[in-house]
Amino acid sequence: MLGQLVNLFRDGKPVRMSKRTGEMVTFEELIDEVGVDSTRWIMLSRSADQTIDFDIDAAKKKDSSNPVYYVQYAHARICSILRKAASDEDAQAALEGRMSMEELVATILPENVDLAPLVHESEIALMRKMDEFAGLVAGAARDRAAFRLTHYCQDLAGLFHGFYTNCHVINDDPALQNARLALCDATRIMLALSLSLLGISAPEQM
Repeated sequence: MLGQLVNLFRDGKPVRMSKRTGEMVTFEELIDEVGVDSTRWIMLSRSADQTIDFDIDAAKKKDSSNPVYYVQYAHARICSILRKAASDEDAQAALEGRMSMEELVATILPENVDLAPLVHESEIALMRKMDEFAGLVAGAARDRAAFRLTHYCQDLAGLFHGFYTNCHVINDDPALQNARLALCDATRIMLALSLSLLGISAPEQM
């Protein structure tokens, strides 16, 4: 789909470009400076009929003010929690890429985890948000509105960070720990799938 203009900003000031004088910033140069993930996120985070203000400095930040970093960090944090719940040997294998996260999860969780212990409002909110996924993707595909998926990722990551703050995943209650680990893994899968649909990586460590 055709999109609107992209305005580049650096140090809070517009980056002036002119075909007449030959002052141009190519897309390749922008990707080289900012990175593929941040560039793709920003380009997809607005409707095609909206002008995009692309802040180069903000796109390079490695903190929660950068939406793509915020979402990727949530995914990496979940992977860290899952490794913490595993044996030292398996955790190291996962860190080194000799074991996938799916294989790691199979070593720490039974096949049918009882989710009944998940009653905290942060847990419920996270599950409700994940339940929206199928309908949201169908609507975004129908309307060619990828920006809805970036908003969903941010919301899901925010709810996970809230859950992580309010609920201790690794705890002394085996049933509760398993239920919360299962919730973490479901969130990991949903974040990875959402980022995959956007063409953005889901790092397992940051």
